[in-house]
Amino acid sequence: MAQRLMVLVLSFFLVAATETADFAEPSGVETLTDVLSALDAGRFRYADQIITKLIDDSRRPDQDLYYFAARAAFGSGQYARAKTLIDRYHLFHGTGGFPEEAGQLKKTIEDALAAFAASEKSAFEYAQKTHTVFAYAAFRDAYPASQNVDAADFMSFRRAKEVNVEISYKRYLDYWPKGKYLQDAQRSADLAAYREARQQNTPLSYQSYLKNYPRGVFWEQATQREEALAFAKAKADGSERAIRNFLAVYPRGSFSAEARRTLKMAQEKAPQRDLTGRTVRIPSGSYIYRAPSTKDVRSAPRVFEISQPFIAMAYEVTFEQWAKCAEDGACTNTEPNDEGWGRKNRPVINVSRQDVTEYTAWLNAKWREAGGLGTWGLPSEVEWAYMARGLNSLVSAPRAAFEKAGQTCPDCDDKAGADATFPVGQFSANSFGLFDMLGNAAEWTNDCWSDQFAGGADTNENCAVGVVRGATNSTVPLVLAALAREAFDVDTRSKAVGFRLICRP
Repeated sequence: MAQRLMVLVLSFFLVAATETADFAEPSGVETLTDVLSALDAGRFRYADQIITKLIDDSRRPDQDLYYFAARAAFGSGQYARAKTLIDRYHLFHGTGGFPEEAGQLKKTIEDALAAFAASEKSAFEYAQKTHTVFAYAAFRDAYPASQNVDAADFMSFRRAKEVNVEISYKRYLDYWPKGKYLQDAQRSADLAAYREARQQNTPLSYQSYLKNYPRGVFWEQATQREEALAFAKAKADGSERAIRNFLAVYPRGSFSAEARRTLKMAQEKAPQRDLTGRTVRIPSGSYIYRAPSTKDVRSAPRVFEISQPFIAMAYEVTFEQWAKCAEDGACTNTEPNDEGWGRKNRPVINVSRQDVTEYTAWLNAKWREAGGLGTWGLPSEVEWAYMARGLNSLVSAPRAAFEKAGQTCPDCDDKAGADATFPVGQFSANSFGLFDMLGNAAEWTNDCWSDQFAGGADTNENCAVGVVRGATNSTVPLVLAALAREAFDVDTRSKAVGFRLICRP
């Protein structure tokens, strides 16, 4: 009897610490750090899979792994195996490693076993104390004829409603297949799944809902939102390829007519887009500059007006774009040094402001040939700061420290803290839709250097010292880098500096 109760009780203890789904499969590269993270998050099945692989792959595994394995197997429902593992840990490890934690685990098991073995009343009280779907199901399995089974069923569904996420209702459905609240749980799971999809509000989140609930109550709403987000993304990209890809997926969708009109416009503007890449419209507005205060002087804020909207390149100019200018013989700096980091769609670096002047002249000539309106040039310092700030007063910056970039960019150098760039647009855009305003490469502006923020009052292409704004991937923190301004001789070529252009009417 005790052995049977052990299988029942151990399967439900400690799981009360978590209500998270645990469906991930190990990739084969996980470490002990991943095990600890999984255990701390209550992802016992995932941790158990990782540890099993670590033990199997090692000729002489660390004995501490058996303690973690016992915890993982215990939490994931492999309770007989958990006992074998904890016994092995004690046998080979003695009092070393995790004696206190292992002792507490053993006592927990004994307390649970004692409660279930004592009486039906004691077992039900223990289930109520633990208050999980698992514990109530354990009571039902141990005492199937008890008059408290209906109460356990009710309390299980109540627990699912308290957690109120899709997995909590799925857990009830899995563990109470003959429960009295199946229909309520199914409806609640549907609602919770759609609510979670809305919270994420991505095409993938709605696709997941539609896959799991093909006859769900919110199927139509999810379909509409998925399509709307997909079209918004394609339209924001603006390229012929993006619009065609959207139409291939939604040929008769709600946005198909608008998408075809957008495709026609994209085709007409393709020659211009080939020159500039993705662009965004920057609205008119104002930029408030607060000079750093000293102990004795508190500077008053200055307000700079951006009276006219303008167009800006969404990305920094890349090596690939620069190469077109060099091929035409218009850029004398034909092959800027990439420092061995790679070229193509990485931001072009090691270009002076004089080099940028050549590129800008070439671009404007090509732009007019393609029927483009307006004139491209470097932004003023105020315009750059306004673009970096975005639509609100808070600077939004992705974590562009190189460690993060290496995780996101498959073809980037993976050395921690490496002083390198990565392909443009790897992180989220700011609220204007501009990528890499902070991070990747710092950027030239069109202002001449002044010790004080001039606000575009001293713009002169013939000056000897220019202003560079922004941050590289080694700059921390980036929010402070948004305020930093540096003086660079206009003929300086630096691995830290690139540029982007804006188009004024």
